[in-house]
Amino acid sequence: MTPAARTAATIEILTEVARGDAPADAVLADWFRGHRFAGSGDRRAIREAVYADFRAGALCRWAVQTADGDPENPRLRTIAALAFEPPAELDRLFDGTGYGPPPLNAEEKALADFIGDLDSAAAPGHVAGNCPADIYPLFSDQWGDAAADELAALNQTAPVDLRVNALRATREEAQARLAADGYEANPTLFSLTGLRGTVRGNFQQLGAYRAGMIEPQDESSQLVTMLVDAAPGLRVIDYCAGAGGKALALAAGSGNQAEIVACDVSRSRLAHMEPRAARLGVEGVRSLAVPADMAPAELNDWADRVLIDAPCSGTGTWRRSPDMRWRTSPEMIAAYGREQDSLLDTATTMLREGGRIIYAVCSVLESEGRARVDAFLARHPDFQRCPIKDVLGPEMAARLGCDEDLVLTPKRHNTDGMYAAVLTRRA
Repeated sequence: MTPAARTAATIEILTEVARGDAPADAVLADWFRGHRFAGSGDRRAIREAVYADFRAGALCRWAVQTADGDPENPRLRTIAALAFEPPAELDRLFDGTGYGPPPLNAEEKALADFIGDLDSAAAPGHVAGNCPADIYPLFSDQWGDAAADELAALNQTAPVDLRVNALRATREEAQARLAADGYEANPTLFSLTGLRGTVRGNFQQLGAYRAGMIEPQDESSQLVTMLVDAAPGLRVIDYCAGAGGKALALAAGSGNQAEIVACDVSRSRLAHMEPRAARLGVEGVRSLAVPADMAPAELNDWADRVLIDAPCSGTGTWRRSPDMRWRTSPEMIAAYGREQDSLLDTATTMLREGGRIIYAVCSVLESEGRARVDAFLARHPDFQRCPIKDVLGPEMAARLGCDEDLVLTPKRHNTDGMYAAVLTRRA
């Protein structure tokens, strides 16, 4: 493919991403399947260009809007990104030949000329943090002067974290097997079952993966499963299990000795858990499709632990899914808050006296984390916080810099952003 054809493909893919709710990786995969003439170099260049738009989206949107264009138009954003470079590049890629994009019209030429003279240093604060303007106040109000650094960390590329499956190997054994596979990974800083690499790829080709020694899982999620403390003999519900990653980790942590039920509204997501469980040697995890607004009667007063990894804005995962920030709005965040409150209230019906709710969101926003827990405790005086140092131990809590609740950010911990709290029902 010519550079111009790659540019046209980038615009086409960005248009498709903006059109629906599918993750960018899925849109890219579909496009590549339908355009098999694109070689490995073409695919790499197109992917990099698409993700460059996500990671510099605030700058390009601000530039286009300042030039009186539509900031949500992928073609105009691509023109803007090139306009910050030498003009010859823009003219070469938009010359209308072959499979390249059509030439610039008069309005687009004027927009490019205007943007070429812009001083990006004069852009407002949300641009430096690559944050949508309408949700930037949520971060600046919460973090104050630290917002710029925290948002900058959320705009970096995430490392590759793996969970060692204790049912198949120790961390040292898994690390050695990975090395034999040609993959270098080192122990994570906080999680006792984590390894961190730097190279992304198809892990299914690694011998350590096929042997059930490892599973891809961010260190922050591994710490949440540690907070559940699924000891042998306990009854545990993973109430928003998705494809069951945390339920499988809980089973491994208990040595297959805890009784675990993985619940989700989507039966198809739960179906992905069974082959993973077989590879990992997990036993005793039962999947159960549940309604969105109530707990099944069979689980009333059943559990010693209820994990709620609640649906949320996903702001803590922006490093891994930078396209998510451009699909997030204040209204969406408010709607998630109402859903989170409902899930917490539902969890109380499933919990025995003395049991614990572990509430977690992969969000860095206090409105989805601490604020939801504070509101829950106000509604349910029969519950109280259990400080994470009482679960993880004071030494681990001190290393994390967390005392009461778990609050992780990429800037401070180099993990995904995560909030988690342990709530105990009084006996």
